[in-house]
Amino acid sequence: MIIRDLGLTAHGGGDLAAAFAGTKTRFLLASFTSDWLFPTSQSRAVARALNRAGANVSFVEFPTDKGHDAFLLDDPRYHGALRAYFENIPL
Repeated sequence: MIIRDLGLTAHGGGDLAAAFAGTKTRFLLASFTSDWLFPTSQSRAVARALNRAGANVSFVEFPTDKGHDAFLLDDPRYHGALRAYFENIPL
């Protein structure tokens, strides 16, 4: 599978997990089932790479038929997940 990693593997010598090694960042990956540009399978692969790197990652998938731009719509499930994620980030 080809992952649209935006050049991230170049930082890890071709290994996506290595590109994230040592990161202190918390990640939230939100995926929409009908997204054709960044399909859920690729988001899951990035989440697995982040897990292998020991990163703090959360993954959530939203079923929708709205395609790539689903994140632009007023979806209470999506906004609720974002709200919960951001409310739990320590200041």
